[in-house]
Amino acid sequence: MKKAFWVFLLGLLSFASCQRKNDPIVAQVYNHKLYASEVQAQLPSGLTTDDSLAFANQIISSWISEQILLYEAEKSLSMKEKDFKKEMAEYRKTLLRNRYLEKITSDTSAFYVDDATVRAAIAQARTNYVNEKEIVRINYVKVSPNSSIKEKVKDILFDEDKRLLEKDNLVQLCSDSVEYFIDDDTWLFWDDIQLEVNLDVDNINKNSGQPEHIEKNTPDACYLIVILDYKSEQTAEDSKDYFESVRTMLIQKKKSEYIDQKLHELYQKAEKKGKVAR
Repeated sequence: MKKAFWVFLLGLLSFASCQRKNDPIVAQVYNHKLYASEVQAQLPSGLTTDDSLAFANQIISSWISEQILLYEAEKSLSMKEKDFKKEMAEYRKTLLRNRYLEKITSDTSAFYVDDATVRAAIAQARTNYVNEKEIVRINYVKVSPNSSIKEKVKDILFDEDKRLLEKDNLVQLCSDSVEYFIDDDTWLFWDDIQLEVNLDVDNINKNSGQPEHIEKNTPDACYLIVILDYKSEQTAEDSKDYFESVRTMLIQKKKSEYIDQKLHELYQKAEKKGKVAR
């Protein structure tokens, strides 16, 4: 689109934020309309004018593509093929389960790991580490093989523009995941990633300079991985990044143990009431 249009669009975005009754339409596909306020709501704060225009362009382009695809899907699929009652029921169960687990682990103070505990864990495992460490910046999501949101997660995660633009949506979708890590700025030790996700990816291109997308399937899980950057770095065992990564793993371990204990208690409670039969 011409630059003049984008100057006009930026004006509309500002206008829409304070004049909701006169919300301009910035795109239309068949009978669906995208309003300036909807685009403006998705723009991160603090962007320059050029960056705002670039983000707005990506948002609009993505919306148009999605509406075209949805229109064709509605038109082409049979009523049976569009019947998602079973999937929605399963998805609701997943949301309920994860929302409950989030609630019972929301008190972060209960899972706090102090510096002394971290140092003790590092000291205990000291013999397993060498000075030269492979480190990576990575996004990964682990879902069940038949997850209803697997393809949607993959579509966002493996598309660099969508991965950046739709990060909040990706985090929401990951409520269906067993494990996930979505952080572009944190360097992690590759050995720790392999242990945490129980995955050993061989023959990765460590010198490509471009994000690498990996889909790894096992009988019990599907791993969707984006390796953003990789390097081999001489590090001290007690470096800040490593220290905090150990703390994170210890916190996750405490949460997992608490959840296991809670589920055991709930099972015993239900069994005592005669609500469990085999």
